Amino acid sequence: MPTMDEMLVCVQREWDGWQTAEVRLANLHNIHWFQPHRAPRALLHGYISCASITTGEIPHNCERTEGPHRLLVCVLKRHSAPSVYAEIARRADEQPLLVPNGRLPYYCEDSSFSMRRTSGTIRRLRNR
Repeated sequence: MPTMDEMLVCVQREWDGWQTAEVRLANLHNIHWFQPHRAPRALLHGYISCASITTGEIPHNCERTEGPHRLLVCVLKRHSAPSVYAEIARRADEQPLLVPNGRLPYYCEDSSFSMRRTSGTIRRLRNR
């Protein structure tokens, strides 16, 4: 049986895009929560190298500049095995939540909130 890092993860460039690719979990780096423009909530994101794609295609231009390229990708719950998604979410919970304007959401801006409380809020948002 493959280890968790050997499991394949379905990724896509845009949260609402249709083109997907698969990479090994070990090749998904800097995993974090990020709420893209127009997204209903924070979603899992990470970075991959275009050379680490095992199947599928992530839109980017490899012809203009020499690769491999570092690509920001999104991981959707509905495209992932539950155990793999849970592991990715666990890794993301160790990172701060990022939003488009670079500020934490209103419920995290108060300095009296600890990261532990923020992580609990993120978990509740993720499970909606």
